[in-house]
Amino acid sequence: MINKYKKFVLGFVVLLLLTIGFHYFAWIKYTSHVLLVHDDIYTGDLGRMSLYANSSFPRQAYPSAKSVNLPKEHINFVTWYKTKQNVDMITIGDSFSNAATQGTNPFYQDYIATYNNFSVLNLNQLSGLNYIETITALTNNGLIEQINPKYILIESVERFSIGRFANNIDFNITRPLDSTINEFNRLSNPYLGKDENIKFINNQNFKAVKNNILYNFDDRAFNTKCYKKELKKDFFTSKDQNSLLFFKEDIDVLYKATMKNIEKLNDNFNKLAEILEKKGITLIFMPAADKYNLYSKYIKDNNLPNSVFFENLRKLPKKYIFIDTKNILSKALEDGVKDLYYPDDTHWSYKASDIIFSDFNFKKEIRVDDEKNK
Repeated sequence: MINKYKKFVLGFVVLLLLTIGFHYFAWIKYTSHVLLVHDDIYTGDLGRMSLYANSSFPRQAYPSAKSVNLPKEHINFVTWYKTKQNVDMITIGDSFSNAATQGTNPFYQDYIATYNNFSVLNLNQLSGLNYIETITALTNNGLIEQINPKYILIESVERFSIGRFANNIDFNITRPLDSTINEFNRLSNPYLGKDENIKFINNQNFKAVKNNILYNFDDRAFNTKCYKKELKKDFFTSKDQNSLLFFKEDIDVLYKATMKNIEKLNDNFNKLAEILEKKGITLIFMPAADKYNLYSKYIKDNNLPNSVFFENLRKLPKKYIFIDTKNILSKALEDGVKDLYYPDDTHWSYKASDIIFSDFNFKKEIRVDDEKNK
């Protein structure tokens, strides 16, 4: 009886040690590098989804460890409402517009402010409305006149642009002014801080070991939301310098970029541009190129379809300024610039923001467009 008890205890201790050893191994090798488990350190969304540690690019979190080194910064609505200062440009958009890149200078708006000596106000979308509808509501309830910007920039990641803008827009939509102001005053830019619930023993460890083994046999480790493709050149400075992590949805939505849908999207932006022009405001549309789209030509033996979103949109007549991020950033890749997009993230880095806006003169673009329309 005693021997059986000793064997049971010994077996339990061995199993416990093996379990702790497995979790410790997975934690040290994989999960501690990709999950949000460190104070003031941010890791990218693709890294957290794939758990592929060799593409990890840890960086300072914003704003807990503020990392802005530009002379001018944008403002938010709360600041504007208190001061009612002059505003040159309003920006509105998705995670690209709201510091999801984290790290150095995560707001591209600060580059616009710095290089153009602009006062830039970043707004969140109103609940239940997309970005065109939000701006439309502000033009109809009078808030745009109060802010009185010269430019409005709408940003949207490529993969969601068709769904957001290639539909019927109600250009008579509005919201009560008081409730609009109250909503903007409540909105803030969320930061994914340290996850206090994750300890070194956690269920992600099993997934991390599984994924990192299976990525050797399948580009998606058979069931993840992230592709991992080998590149022809080293484009990143992470441990794995020539693997491209990108979101599965980059591929899933490619079929939507038909000429018909792009024309509808373009028509909606032209309509909004006409409305804003009557108020002395110039509209700008900046679709942020999907990571896959930007790097696809450098993927080895790529068997996935190519995006035609930018190619179709370029062909169409526009009454707004079009910032062609694919064209601008593709030239930077040709020059060998690394880490334009973070290796572990769907979002671009400060390098991309710097490149896009260091050579983009909004006043010059207006003059060029005016000459074309004469």
